[in-house]
Amino acid sequence: MENTPIFGIVAPFYYAKGLNVIPLYAREKKPIPKDWSRFADTPVEKNQQEQWIRTNEGANIGLVLGKSSGIIMIDIDTDEKAVYDAIMAVLPPSPWKRFGRKGMMLAYKWSPIKTHRVKNISGETIVETLSSRTQCVLPPSIHPDTQKPYTANVDLIDVLDQLVCLPE
Repeated sequence: MENTPIFGIVAPFYYAKGLNVIPLYAREKKPIPKDWSRFADTPVEKNQQEQWIRTNEGANIGLVLGKSSGIIMIDIDTDEKAVYDAIMAVLPPSPWKRFGRKGMMLAYKWSPIKTHRVKNISGETIVETLSSRTQCVLPPSIHPDTQKPYTANVDLIDVLDQLVCLPE
C-alpha cells in the first residue's frame, strides 16, 4: 500500500456525489489545504478538485463535515465495553461504521448540532460529535499510528440516503 494513490482513486467518487473531500498528508490526519474548513459551507470547485487529484494522488482522504456535505459524525474513541455499550444505547443506528485504531466512527445526516466532546475523568475524549468545520478520515486512508488502512462496513457513498438525524 506504500504508493497507492488513495486520494487520486477515491476522491472522484465522492466529488461525483457532491461531497467535499480534501487531501490529507499521507499516513496522517492533517489536511493539506490550510483553508479547508471553508468547504463545510461551500462546494470544492471543479478546478480545485482536479488540481488536488493531480497533485495529491497519494494523500489520505478526508471528508469535510457540515451543511455542504450533509453529514455529521459520532467518533467513539474507547474500547471499554461498558462505556461503548452506554454510548450505543443512546444513538440511533447508523448504516456506516468506520474502524481505525480503536472504537469507531458513525455517520448521520447533518443537523445544526455543534461539535462537542465527552471526556472521562482523566481528561481523555471518549466520544465526540464532529459537525461543521471538522473532517473525518475516510477509508482506505492509512492510520498514522497503526500504519494500516482504515476500514468501513460499507462505502459511505452507497448509504447516503440511509443516514438519519441524531436526536437533539
